[in-house]
Amino acid sequence: MALPKYLVPAGDLMPNAIATALCLAVYLLFCLQQVVIADWLGSGVSLGATAIRVFVGAVSVWLWRRQGIPPVLRLPFLAVLACMAALAASVLMSAHPVIAVKFAIKYCTALLLLWTFLNLALAFPAFPPAAARAALLALWGNILLGMGVRFDSPALKSFSLAFHPEASFKYLPRVSGIYEHPAIFGATSVMLALLVFQLYAQGRLTKPALLWAILGACLALLLTESRNALVPLLAFAGGMAWLRRRELLAAGAWRIAGSIGLLAAFLSFILWRRHAELTSAIHESPLTAFSLGRTYIWAGAFEAWRSHPWFGLGAGVFQFLTPDYTGGRFDRGELHAHNVLLAILSETGLAGLSAYALLIYSLWMPLIKRGLGDAGRQWVPLWLLVLPSFGLFDFYLPFYGFSIHLALVIANQYALAYPCRMNRRNSPLMNTCPQKPRKAGRA
Repeated sequence: MALPKYLVPAGDLMPNAIATALCLAVYLLFCLQQVVIADWLGSGVSLGATAIRVFVGAVSVWLWRRQGIPPVLRLPFLAVLACMAALAASVLMSAHPVIAVKFAIKYCTALLLLWTFLNLALAFPAFPPAAARAALLALWGNILLGMGVRFDSPALKSFSLAFHPEASFKYLPRVSGIYEHPAIFGATSVMLALLVFQLYAQGRLTKPALLWAILGACLALLLTESRNALVPLLAFAGGMAWLRRRELLAAGAWRIAGSIGLLAAFLSFILWRRHAELTSAIHESPLTAFSLGRTYIWAGAFEAWRSHPWFGLGAGVFQFLTPDYTGGRFDRGELHAHNVLLAILSETGLAGLSAYALLIYSLWMPLIKRGLGDAGRQWVPLWLLVLPSFGLFDFYLPFYGFSIHLALVIANQYALAYPCRMNRRNSPLMNTCPQKPRKAGRA
């Protein structure tokens, strides 16, 4: 029986054990955000954040010397520079430069991480599957660690403090794993499950990996009670149903009903678990109840942008000034905009939004024009639908765990669209591009 087009293999790009182990080790090193190695600007510099910066610096220089800047990445390179310039302008124009500098460095690190992953994916097309399989192992490590902390294991609690601060224990019994907030864990688990599904559909990961990814995402959603992570999951289900509507109708109504029932069960369980929080705002409006007061934060972020339209308040500043723009409705503390568009506007203004729009255009337009072949053509519109939905009710970009997964998703699309870039030196570890055949009679 012929496979559907979306199941056509993309080539022999299965990750090997060495590449997976290397990616897992690097990923866990990146997550050591509470191992302080220095003090700067009034806060600790972590081993994890330093490792990310050393990694992106060293790997970027190595790949630039090895292959230069690939033509398809020239416009993204300029867009990354434009984003950094907008961040620098927001710092210079901010009334709170110390806060703005710290967050601008975080954002620049995430941008450089994306740039490095794109170059790695073009140089080594098997990098995304290896990194995805490593992230899958880390997901289950997250679940086991979070369960140990939830059931008050002293050894695991002490070990978990290398990854997140002790203040994050306030979210228990919601599981946060190695991340500071349960919502990040829920979001990354859903993004990873969708990425693994794509890699499986294109013959780059096995069916057991897909099953473990789905089970891990389900457990993460149940244990973290993350509502925001359900939004991209619903967007993916809707997009996939529309793209494959004929096949679904031919498969029978029971499969459609089963899928809808499963998503409804997840949503019902999480809303039931957080019923007390929701009912505290139900007297105002259903949107306010479902968003747990985010409507007031959104209005405050909009007002913050209107007061500083061109360069915003400065990177990361709005979250510390939320009470000033919401009529004192919230306690002073770290409470960010909870929407990616409003976060960009309130922190970096129209300059930041313009640079970010250029980055989105430069990243996705080559994929739209080129397509990913029959095996992946449907995934570009799917990801363009799913990825923005992560930012509707939250803003994850300052958190490296989410940035790593986001960069990996985009890098995988480039590995599919440009699968075989011949290099001056071929690595047996992850470079699986076929060699050019030699002419007959030549030694």
